[in-house]
Amino acid sequence: MSESKVNFGILLPTREAIMSGRSDPSSLFQLAERAEALGYDSVWVGDSLTARPRIDALTTLAAVGARTKRVRLGTAIFLAALRNPIMLAYQLASLDWMTGGRIDLGIGYGRPKEPAAEHEFEILGLDPSARMKMTEELVQIMRRLWRENDVSYHGKFTCFEHVTIEPKPVQPDGVPIWLASNNVEPGLRRVARLGDGWLNNIKSPEVYRECWDKIRTYAADGKRDPNSIHPAIYFTLAAGGKEAVVEGQTFLAQYYNRSYEAVANAMLCVTGSWDEVIDWMERYVEAGARTVVLRFAARDQLGTLDACAEALNRRGLLG
Repeated sequence: MSESKVNFGILLPTREAIMSGRSDPSSLFQLAERAEALGYDSVWVGDSLTARPRIDALTTLAAVGARTKRVRLGTAIFLAALRNPIMLAYQLASLDWMTGGRIDLGIGYGRPKEPAAEHEFEILGLDPSARMKMTEELVQIMRRLWRENDVSYHGKFTCFEHVTIEPKPVQPDGVPIWLASNNVEPGLRRVARLGDGWLNNIKSPEVYRECWDKIRTYAADGKRDPNSIHPAIYFTLAAGGKEAVVEGQTFLAQYYNRSYEAVANAMLCVTGSWDEVIDWMERYVEAGARTVVLRFAARDQLGTLDACAEALNRRGLLG
């Protein structure tokens, strides 16, 4: 992606589909198709097994990929350590092949010491305390399987001999892997060492800039080109008039089953008029962000998507 162009993506509400009890997936498809028509650059989905039940991420991207032609398709974020690395490499390679090379894998790790998040690992016989090292090993395995044939690997968590997967991804070096990290030193170093992209929801543009500068420095110190890492920001918003803001705050409180104040204290949530919200986005862009993943805290996702596109177009930012 060009370093000068800012890309805008949207998060599909795959958890809200479960929470609302809807059995019709058409609203998710309509949202993705409309996003492509309006000029958004990407469509993203979240991931959770039992902690926050939702429609399966890779299944959703396969269905959306069949209904779109241009937008990139990503996960924000995907708990890769819950999966077998050989099986996941195969699934992602097939998905990349089926979508013409449009897949980006955004990987996260789950919240530490959160019982519901750790339970997801435990029910699969996995140690949640090892999820970071498991993820690093998984990234190494998948990249080898995407780029090589007859792969053997002997690691702490996975060992195998003579494995070749077909098809290989359409993208020459394999599916780009974006790693999640807020302002956490080991996480920033991991992005610099292993990431094709960087996902986060850092609450301050100034802190964002400091973290991005660190990643670039660590990458250069490790003999990597810092420009090979694509910086993004994950942006939860409720924009428009007063009613839209109040609805968004209520939406997030119900989603997380805690007060909006507690939610906003834990993650990046921006509310206000569209101009105020876009002003916040531009502060992150000035700090280095090149992809902005938008999550709408709204019941009317399609209407909010349209309103957001109109506001972005007024500022000359979309398309």
